[in-house]
Amino acid sequence: MEENLEEKKYQTDSESGGTGQSSGGERRDDINLDAESPYVDEEEMVEEGRAAAILGYVPFLCFIPLIRMRHNKFAYRHGKQGLFLFFVEIMAVFFMIDVISNLFWGVLLILAVGSAIFGIIYAIQGKDFTIPFIGDVADKMKI
Repeated sequence: MEENLEEKKYQTDSESGGTGQSSGGERRDDINLDAESPYVDEEEMVEEGRAAAILGYVPFLCFIPLIRMRHNKFAYRHGKQGLFLFFVEIMAVFFMIDVISNLFWGVLLILAVGSAIFGIIYAIQGKDFTIPFIGDVADKMKI
């Protein structure tokens, strides 16, 4: 019976009938723990990874959760999204040359910084947040 409870604790979202997908801009509650996870529950994982998740959205510091918190799915996911935003921000700064280009990249930079701020707010609250388009691309990145 005890084994049965243990199996339920580590049951994945797909096994429980959920889709595991989240539409853009919504909170994701599917940070599932697997058998190799060093955490007892998701709350413990979120608590340990919260600071690293916040740093994931700060330019140049986004590498901290990717390197130091690989074992924490919460912090690692925020770090991947932050890394993608960091690349977008770098592109936006480099390509701000012409007036039209300035407008386009300026808007893109504002959206990237705004998304980073939302990511920080959600990380402080201990929530997982999927940035539209970016979250899906970041999840597919092999780093």
